[in-house]
Amino acid sequence: MPRPYLQLQTPVMKITKDLLRAIRNDLPMKLTIVRLGQHGPIAKQSDGYFRFACPSCKELRATVNPKNNLAHCFSCGENYNNIDLMMMQGHDFLPAVDILGNWLEQYQRDLGARKSSA
Repeated sequence: MPRPYLQLQTPVMKITKDLLRAIRNDLPMKLTIVRLGQHGPIAKQSDGYFRFACPSCKELRATVNPKNNLAHCFSCGENYNNIDLMMMQGHDFLPAVDILGNWLEQYQRDLGARKSSA
């Protein structure tokens, strides 16, 4: 049975530079990993940092830098953004961007709702 996040949400999608920038910079990588759930890498919060199992070397030494929303593995040296992470989970580029774009829209709606209720 297909996992819900594997299904394309929009049949035809225009990928713009702004969309790619927003996915890489505005969608928290921690949220992407949490949304992947049991199908994503093992993850934990420790010492104020979000760490997860590196998709390349499988060591629990990949850490998200909240300042630039990028992850770096301190074992193998690989760097990841949200799109890279989805592709390392087996998604092709277009489905990865579609899924992440939808997660970004939901995140922005939730963020707007929290701001308006505060």
